[in-house]
Amino acid sequence: MSQDTAPQAHVEEDGHKVFVGNLSFQTTEAELAELFSKPTPVLKANIITRGARSLGYGFVAYETLAHAEAAAAAYNKTELGGREINVEVAKPKVERPAAAPKERAPRKEKAPKEAAPAASNEDETGEVKPRTGRSARTRANRKSGSRNKTHNEGEESTADESPKDESRESRPKRTRARKSGRKDGNGETPAAASTPAVPRTVGPPSKTTVFVANLPFAMEDEGLKALFVEFKVASAHVVRRRGSGRSKGFGFVELVDEAEQQNVIEKMKNAQADGRELVIKVALSEEQGEKESA
Repeated sequence: MSQDTAPQAHVEEDGHKVFVGNLSFQTTEAELAELFSKPTPVLKANIITRGARSLGYGFVAYETLAHAEAAAAAYNKTELGGREINVEVAKPKVERPAAAPKERAPRKEKAPKEAAPAASNEDETGEVKPRTGRSARTRANRKSGSRNKTHNEGEESTADESPKDESRESRPKRTRARKSGRKDGNGETPAAASTPAVPRTVGPPSKTTVFVANLPFAMEDEGLKALFVEFKVASAHVVRRRGSGRSKGFGFVELVDEAEQQNVIEKMKNAQADGRELVIKVALSEEQGEKESA
C-alpha cells in the first residue's frame, strides 16, 4: 500500500479516476486492481493510507473518462472483501487562487513650512525707524525724576488693577464635574453602571445536517463522506480557511432526511478517524452560516 499524508480525490495527469469507498482495511491494491480490470484494464490502483494503516478508501485510474464512468456504474454497491463498496467518478480538484497582497496608497509629502519673516525696525526703503511702544515709554520713565516716576507708576498700577478686579468678579465660577473614578465622602468609589450583556442568538437546529468536529487536518471532502458510507449522504464538506485553504478541523454532512440524521447521531457516538475521537451533533443554522461563508 502507498502512503499519502494528504489524500486527494481528483483527476491527475496519469488518467481518469474513480473513487472507491467503504473498503475493508485488509483489502490490498492488487485485489482492488484485479476487480476493476474486468473488462477494461486499469492504469493504476491506489489505496490511501496513514502510515501502514488503510483509511478505507482509494482510487482506480483508467485511460479514458468513458472507461471511468462505465466502471463507476458497474461496480457501485458491489462486494469486495466482505463489504459493499461505493464507487463514483472522482471530481477534479479545484485550484484555490492565492490571496493577492493589498497595495498601500503612497503617502502624500507635506509641503515645507515657510519661515516667518524676522521682525525688523527697517522700512521698505532700508531706513531704521526709532522704536516705539512700551520699551520707549519705559526708558522715558527711567530718565525722569524719582518723584514723577513714583507718581506715574502709582497712577498706572491703580488704572491697571481696577479693570482686572472688575473682570474677575464678573466672570462666573466654573464647576468641574466629578469623575466617576473619584472617591465619595466615605472614601469609597461609587460603582459604575453595568451594561447588560446581550444574549447570543442561536438559530434553530437543522433537520438534515450534522456537525462533525475533531477531524484530521489532512482529510478532504471525499474522506469525510467515506466515514458515513453506511448512511444516505447528500453531501459532505470540510470547512477551510480563506486564502490558505487549510482545514479548520471540522465539517458538515448533509443527510437525505431527518430520520437518517437521527440514525447517524445514534450510531456514530464513538466514531474515530485516524485515532481521533469525532464529535458529532445536530448542526445549528448559525454554524451552517460559517459553512457557507468558508
